[in-house]
Amino acid sequence: MTISHLVKRYQGGEGVLVKFLRWINLGLCLILSAEASAISNTGDWVEDIDYFHQELERNHINLYHNVSKEELTDKLLLLKSDLPNLSENQVMVELMKISRMIGDGHTQLAFWSQDIELYPFQFLEFDGDLRLIATDESYRQLLGHKLIAINGTPIDAIIDRLSPIVQGVENGHSLKIRRAFQINVAQVLEGAGISASTKKAVYTFTDDSGREKTVSVSSLSMGNYHSKITHHLFPKTTPFKSKRVEESSNLWMSADIDTQTAYIYFKSYPSFSDMEDFAVDAEKFLKKNNVKNLIIDFRENGGGDFFVGLTLAWRLVLVDSIDWDHGVYTLIGGKTYSAAMSNAAQYRQILNAKLVGEPSGGNPVGYQDMDQFSLPNSDWVITYSKRNYRFQDVYTEGVQPDVMIKQDWQSYNKGIDKPLEWVLDDIRKRL
Repeated sequence: MTISHLVKRYQGGEGVLVKFLRWINLGLCLILSAEASAISNTGDWVEDIDYFHQELERNHINLYHNVSKEELTDKLLLLKSDLPNLSENQVMVELMKISRMIGDGHTQLAFWSQDIELYPFQFLEFDGDLRLIATDESYRQLLGHKLIAINGTPIDAIIDRLSPIVQGVENGHSLKIRRAFQINVAQVLEGAGISASTKKAVYTFTDDSGREKTVSVSSLSMGNYHSKITHHLFPKTTPFKSKRVEESSNLWMSADIDTQTAYIYFKSYPSFSDMEDFAVDAEKFLKKNNVKNLIIDFRENGGGDFFVGLTLAWRLVLVDSIDWDHGVYTLIGGKTYSAAMSNAAQYRQILNAKLVGEPSGGNPVGYQDMDQFSLPNSDWVITYSKRNYRFQDVYTEGVQPDVMIKQDWQSYNKGIDKPLEWVLDDIRKRL
């Protein structure tokens, strides 16, 4: 039966037809993915898989804290037996799944260290919906829309398939963040059987009134991706308008002299020396302007070296004008990970900071401090944990905020930063 016959048969019932065609498309993707570029050098891959296991056993602080040696060995044996039937991207996805079984977010296959390709979208999850929050010029009209399918596969099925694959996950909060990014990685989609190609994919969106829009998109290299994502639902703004101290676009301080409030945007970690320079300048500014309230924003920070963050804290505690009883706030969320999570927990202790926002993507008790090695033939980078840190006495899924303020879609879509607004309102109440 041809597609035209199906269309005539299902006139008046397009929803059924669309679902039927989506499942047909998914089946084709799975078949084509299985047949595409099956690896021939299985001996090299066997050596890589054995090296993966050997080096993790040799270097990881506690490799079998979440999975038994027998189970991990069996999974690797099964992967080696399946090699003749797999493409390179399918091998990558299988190793990603196995890395996730180890059970700590710093042990992973660092696929981003390779020449990966991405589709020109950035998503953020709100109440189970993936919303488009940034893209390139061609798709700016889709900003704010919900993603509902890729290559005809419904988003719920994609979420189910990707959830055990995505890397850098320690809890449900980091899972949502990582999944929203890795759903754009062409090699992951192909290896997971969601796409038959790493060059093109079909994304389907819907607006809040239910109108669908389907676009065929080409993948971009990592470098082109970052340069082309120029349209944002809401561009990053500077609280209090002007930056008073700036190390880089990822670390700066603004201030409102009238309310004696300073805001530090801490997206990533500089070197020790650069942090020392920034911290000294910040200390001078805070003292000179008699600043009483301090906000430190870790919500976009995915980690680095928490000792660098302690360098900042060491300078901040020298500022006597700050209200050390009620005037220090740290903003956290699902992207707050690794060193940023560590510093957030430490700032609560040593700066008496009130944590505001949502739970962090990193866990305060568990395995961290990442190192790496490369597989001998594929040159894939594998990272692993070297230390077991305990930044609080009781295990929790992420560092829990003292004040839980969730960023919902309705507020975000209006450009309202609810956690920051709560802090500013709390400061105003104390003036």
